[in-house]
Amino acid sequence: MLGTMMNCGLRGALAALSLLAAAQPAFSSFDMRERPAWCRQVKLSADANPETAIARKLATLAEKAARRETITLVAIGSSSTEGSDLSDRSLAYPTHLEARLNAILGPGAVRVVNRGRGGERITDTVKRFAEDVAPMKPDLVVWQLGANDIVRSIDPDIVAHGVAEGMAQLEAIGAPVVLMDSQVAPAVAASPMLQPVQSVLKTAAERHGAMLWSRFALMQGILEAKLAEDSDLIKPDRLHMTVPMHVCTGVVLAEALAVHLVRASVAVAALPQQQRMPAARLDLVRNEY
Repeated sequence: MLGTMMNCGLRGALAALSLLAAAQPAFSSFDMRERPAWCRQVKLSADANPETAIARKLATLAEKAARRETITLVAIGSSSTEGSDLSDRSLAYPTHLEARLNAILGPGAVRVVNRGRGGERITDTVKRFAEDVAPMKPDLVVWQLGANDIVRSIDPDIVAHGVAEGMAQLEAIGAPVVLMDSQVAPAVAASPMLQPVQSVLKTAAERHGAMLWSRFALMQGILEAKLAEDSDLIKPDRLHMTVPMHVCTGVVLAEALAVHLVRASVAVAALPQQQRMPAARLDLVRNEY
């Protein structure tokens, strides 16, 4: 039965979670009006968004959610994570990721720690794992990577080595990993390194049992469906995301992660009623998809 729920998509998975508790008043921590009208989850192919052993690795995280223990998520990467190009760095996607997860799971269910640093290549970020990730003892790591290596035409072999080293360090830390690929941007699309780097990330996700959440496929799908213009997603610098796209990135990633928390149903079933996860306002997830 659990396997069926895991394959039923976002709406079905969230509906399954909603059976775990009674309805509560709407949470005020996340205003759905912030979500751009064009921000709809575009169905991703298996190639664009492989989900391998991540479901098994998220079992402990799901049980923590069921027990109402705070989940610590570290978001690490470059400017797309830090928001270094924004007038207010708190507008970057990790803020919206945290807000949306807490809207789904309940106030205070998730704490997102932003460890982004603008301009970094993959090898730069990996050097910070021991200092910026390990001490946080994260339950989950979202590693946003690739764009700067692509636009600077870094050799794919160097990229592959950096990703492999980074994944080895994160495996030693013991947290499940979500790899977030590059944004769709003219500066990225113009590089001959786009496809080689994307291939490296796909291979790494499969080899290390990580989840490859494709921001590129999300944005490409929005554009191909003519839901938005390039200027809605990317700033005039031809590289960085607009604030609305940061919002979209955070909320859609949160909803993708929420699908996996259906696994909490196993833990919740064995818990006394008073210890169960507070009711998720799953009706906040409308028919965007």
